[in-house]
Amino acid sequence: MRQLIKTGNRHPLNPLLYSAVLGLASVNANAQSSNTNQGSLTPARAASIATSTAITSTIVNNPFGGFGVFRYRLGANGQNSSATGLALAPNPNSDSNAFSGGLAGSADLSNWSVWGTPVVSQFKNNVAPNTSNGTVVLGLMGLEYSFDDRLISGVSLAADSTNSNTTYNGGTYKSSGLTVSPYIAYQVSDSWLADLSAGYGGSNPTTTVGSSTGTTNYTRFFAAAGLSNRIELNKFTITPRASYTMYKDALDAYTSSTGNYNSELTTYLYQTKVGAQASYDAKIMSPFIAAYQIINTWSASQAGTPPSVYPSTYQLIAGINASKGIFYGTVAYQMERSTSQFRLYGGLRF
Repeated sequence: MRQLIKTGNRHPLNPLLYSAVLGLASVNANAQSSNTNQGSLTPARAASIATSTAITSTIVNNPFGGFGVFRYRLGANGQNSSATGLALAPNPNSDSNAFSGGLAGSADLSNWSVWGTPVVSQFKNNVAPNTSNGTVVLGLMGLEYSFDDRLISGVSLAADSTNSNTTYNGGTYKSSGLTVSPYIAYQVSDSWLADLSAGYGGSNPTTTVGSSTGTTNYTRFFAAAGLSNRIELNKFTITPRASYTMYKDALDAYTSSTGNYNSELTTYLYQTKVGAQASYDAKIMSPFIAAYQIINTWSASQAGTPPSVYPSTYQLIAGINASKGIFYGTVAYQMERSTSQFRLYGGLRF
């Protein structure tokens, strides 16, 4: 009888129930673990978007406005400045045969230019469930070549630092990385400009949730193509633009300090943007507003991963470009559906 009772305790369904419980626990564990990488996606992509946007701004704003980053045009070595190789132009304010440095227009200039600019971008993403906010700081520098001022090609190096809060789980996301971006722009006519850029880079982000921390590998790739037009109406300038950008963001699997396994995650975002910017030339500064319609197509390697963007959204931007003496900069506030950014570009011209 004791044996029968003992056997009876091991009901044939018990192993099945036990396996089911283990399976559910495993699914829940994977869901929890994958959420860490899913939650890291938004701040990781914020750095990609900030980098791609800065590259596009560098390409488009210079030939189409003069309020973009300032280039050092390199001169033929030994001409006017044997020490630095930077070309010098005649000083128009001097009766003597004196020269001044900086962005010059003399015949001594070569077709090579170097440029650099810092960028600060604060972002907030309230697209549920993986909400986050934080700051991306970029340092960009580039080398480019101008083919008769019609075709410009170059390559830039961007160092990025992201410090953000993953507000959905009370955690943090921090990373520092590098991105290499070749680009090309072709001035089709006085009023039309086509541009193409791409970027590849990555970082080793660290996430913290409570007492659990973990570090993984992150790689990014983006490619952008755009077509811009310029319409001048006295002091007003209208710049219609259409662009298409693809972002690929990949986070490797890792195990946190508390032994929680986090699955790898790769996502693709395809973004079409159409709209226009209007600006007013007030000499030292140029205030502007812009409105765009964005269509997003999104996919992920993990089934059930919630999207971090809406299929369709508006984008409104208001800001000021400024330039005086050795200083230049841009301040802008950008708003989309459930997301926002505050961007600051700045630097010195010599």
